[in-house]
Amino acid sequence: MKKDIADRLRGEYEYLFHDSMRDLPDGWIEPLVVMLEKMYRLSTVGPSNIMAPGIITWCQLRVEVYQSSAMAFASPMMPAGKWHQERALACVEALAEFCGQTQETCMTCGADGHLRMRILGSNKEGVYCDKHTPGSVADDA
Repeated sequence: MKKDIADRLRGEYEYLFHDSMRDLPDGWIEPLVVMLEKMYRLSTVGPSNIMAPGIITWCQLRVEVYQSSAMAFASPMMPAGKWHQERALACVEALAEFCGQTQETCMTCGADGHLRMRILGSNKEGVYCDKHTPGSVADDA
């Protein structure tokens, strides 16, 4: 991800952004923002505290980038008794949706994409749209 975009996201989602998110390709920024926004809305539930007015830092996020997707992981920061079933389910759903979106989004531009694999004739593995498929006519131009 470009430095200026990462810096902006760090400013907007200060308590949720993790440096591992900087490794995401530019095409997967929108799925990241969707997940961060959902997690932010979950974070604003409950009373404010002195450290982070209006936001409870209830989990830490990190992202792992793979050739065919990216996965987000949440580490609880609050005792299990503070986690309500609805919040836990919404957290898991946001993480799963992020992974699913990266599997269907071009890594380069963010358009609808498909997994391209070497064994199926592609030059490089990853999730790409028709325009950005490595070795395609558009890619060679």
